[in-house]
Amino acid sequence: MLTRHLITLSTTALIILILAGCSKVPSEINLEYHTRLNTQLTLPELSPYQDSKKLVVPTFSNIDASTIGILQLNKLQHCQLGQLIAERNSQLGKVSGPSSEFVYNVRFIQMVPNCVATLDDTELTKQLNKVKQQKADLLFAYWDKMLFLDKQLASLYLPVSYSLLDVNQTQKQHTLNTLNYLASVKSALVNQEFNQINTAELEAHLATLFKNNYLPSLLRALYEQIFILQQQNKALESVSFSDICKTGHNNQSATVLTNIFSKFYGSKIQGYHNDLLQEYMQIKPALLGLWQNQYQQPYESDLKIHPLSLDNSLKHYSVAHVTWWQQLYKRCNIQPG
Repeated sequence: MLTRHLITLSTTALIILILAGCSKVPSEINLEYHTRLNTQLTLPELSPYQDSKKLVVPTFSNIDASTIGILQLNKLQHCQLGQLIAERNSQLGKVSGPSSEFVYNVRFIQMVPNCVATLDDTELTKQLNKVKQQKADLLFAYWDKMLFLDKQLASLYLPVSYSLLDVNQTQKQHTLNTLNYLASVKSALVNQEFNQINTAELEAHLATLFKNNYLPSLLRALYEQIFILQQQNKALESVSFSDICKTGHNNQSATVLTNIFSKFYGSKIQGYHNDLLQEYMQIKPALLGLWQNQYQQPYESDLKIHPLSLDNSLKHYSVAHVTWWQQLYKRCNIQPG
């Protein structure tokens, strides 16, 4: 079968092609493939892909919980909690990032029990427990705010200007480690296991995303290849097989077309698609944990294809593309080379 033949083709040649300094990038190979097809067909030109943000940023309202007054704070100086609040108050008026807000509230919740255990002030104990519960109730809102507004995390779904070519293994590993850790933090939030969150580790993981373009460029590459396939598939649907394979003729045009398909799509483009899918499938489980809300529903996207469905979409359009060529091979009685 043609499909099996294509899937078993090695991607080594494509990887070498991409990494060689003078070689064409995948989008250029897509364009050349389309141009070569147009030596035998009349297909519309491909429109260039324009990347856009992958998730819709929610509107965040004021989510501040109750605060501890100055007089009450004086009674907490012996506690780590008191020091935490004092440090926070000393920074009032300064810009505090979303991740800092989340970290502060997690630490507050974690420190209350030990501090309360040292107090003999009933009213203060009651107030601390009240604030702790409020912060616990609001913690997922702080999480969402961090996810969408923190510069490092927002960069994961914002547009980038280039698609993934060569995999930077260090950036990839940092991304995987960070996403997996964030997924574990989210799980702790859902299960109200706040003491399981190591805020120092969280901050260290977020720092590894600085100028880390592994995931953004991978997502862009997947969207770009899907966009190109959508255009090509739609264009090929309008092609009449009877115009290519005429009874009593040698079907030279069909032979040329199938050679183009084999040379470009079969031996280069499909290999790149397989590489992208392999990368995506390694990171998708962590993305599912990160890009779903507390009710396990995906965060909204303005895009027709959600970033959590890119693998299924690329497979769908790839199969549709290969199926058209299978029909051409069969109609023109050409054996795959």
